[in-house]
Amino acid sequence: MDKVMTPRFQEPLIIGRTPRLQSAPGPLITSNRTGPDTEIDGADLDGLVIRGASVRGDYHRYDGVPRQDAMLIRKLGESHVLLAVADGLGSRDMSHFGASEACRAAFEDFPASLLDGYETRSDPVAYFTGIAESMTYMARNEGIAVAEMATTLTVAVIDIQARRGARLCHIMRVGDSTAMQLHRGVWTSCFPEDNNQTLASSATYALPDDAARVEVTTCVLIPGDTLLFCTDGLTKPMAGQAVREQLATWWEQGAPPSLPEFLWQLSFRVRTHDDDRTAICVWGL
Repeated sequence: MDKVMTPRFQEPLIIGRTPRLQSAPGPLITSNRTGPDTEIDGADLDGLVIRGASVRGDYHRYDGVPRQDAMLIRKLGESHVLLAVADGLGSRDMSHFGASEACRAAFEDFPASLLDGYETRSDPVAYFTGIAESMTYMARNEGIAVAEMATTLTVAVIDIQARRGARLCHIMRVGDSTAMQLHRGVWTSCFPEDNNQTLASSATYALPDDAARVEVTTCVLIPGDTLLFCTDGLTKPMAGQAVREQLATWWEQGAPPSLPEFLWQLSFRVRTHDDDRTAICVWGL
């Protein structure tokens, strides 16, 4: 039987000037606490499509540093889905461990009371405080300085069933990992204050110290729109119009991408933007 020859998969798209660093995983990292270079996940639910990917940045690959981002996609009971993205602080040696633990605790310690909305501000604060306590316990159990676990965290809980064609999405965060909505080709932050400042700000709060600084917002996902939950490895290049427009073209038009296609899209390259990059996109059909 003759072999079928197929073209090789294209290299990630370069937007703007060619980056200085090569985009390649490099040598394996010799540590039992590191995750893989790249992670993909997703789900096709009834009228809801989810795609997620987390990619180690070219600088971390070049420098032999672990991917400090983490993500998680889980079904929450029968009626909701929980999404989490975390960005370990680059200045902390074990922040990748903190990011992973924060995502795990966000799911496993999620309080059922939050599924009915936010009765008081103390509910999200108590939830994030519990996540911070899990991180602190893990650090002490593993012999890690708690400060070295510092990470941002964004958690979203989305209704699986549509109500009059729309799905409610509750979002909580500490730090500058964020959520955005794509509507008719225009990106808007789900946190209103973000629209009044640059997405490239380097100042951020982080868990476990800043659990009381949790921010809360709610948005509605309608058919034709896209929700994006991501770390600043994506929001910073999105400060450029060319990147925003390219992502809108990929993630708004036509059917949602397959898992391999989504990973390829998220792996686009922009000069000076070589940080870890994590994104979860949600489409309501």
